This record gives sequence, C-alpha cells and structure tokens, in this order.
Amino acid sequence: MSGITSGTVFYLDQMIGIKPNRIASRTLDFSEVADDRAGAPEWVLYAMDQGETISSETSPESKLIFVLEGELHMLVDDMPCHLPQGASVCVKSDTWHEFAAQSSCKFLQIKI
Repeated sequence: MSGITSGTVFYLDQMIGIKPNRIASRTLDFSEVADDRAGAPEWVLYAMDQGETISSETSPESKLIFVLEGELHMLVDDMPCHLPQGASVCVKSDTWHEFAAQSSCKFLQIKI
C-alpha cells in the first residue's frame, strides 16, 4: 500500500516488518484523504529488532509515540519511560529523547 485511501481498512502493525539486527521505518501517506494536502499528518511506523537503539535526538515538532507491538524503552529529557504494547508517551518539541528496543517492537510516531 503506497498510500491510505478513504474507506479502506488498514492494520498499522501489518504495514511494517521487523528485520533481524535492523531498524525499519515507513512514512504513511495521507495525501489522498487529507483536506489540506500540505497539512497532511505525518505518521511514521518503526520496527526495531531487540537490542537496537536510536541515539538521542530532538525534533522541532512535538510527537506522540504509540507502541503497537513488543516493548520499547525511551529516555525523554533524562526521564526513563517504559512502554509495553499499547502504551504511549508524548515528547515536547526540542526535547532530547532516545529509543531502545527491550524486545523486538513496532511503534508509531505522530507529529502533533
């Protein structure tokens, strides 16, 4: 699926796969359903194998992280966050944060 269309059922957890010793990402395309194509939401799916990490970073936009599968550990502004499947956390813009896959996991990042 290259983009998301109106009325089509999709499963976020099936739109990305976990690959051994890798981090995969996929930006979802909402341009076909957004009222304002320039303002289409930015959703990115990530899949991380157990033990993989994303080093400390910041973003000019705030974001919501939602764990679809597995277990993710984050450090958000030096505060540890344990995120099992179904858990979420918000990260304010310009806040240092990092990711570590405690087990193989999939998560969704939504810029807010």
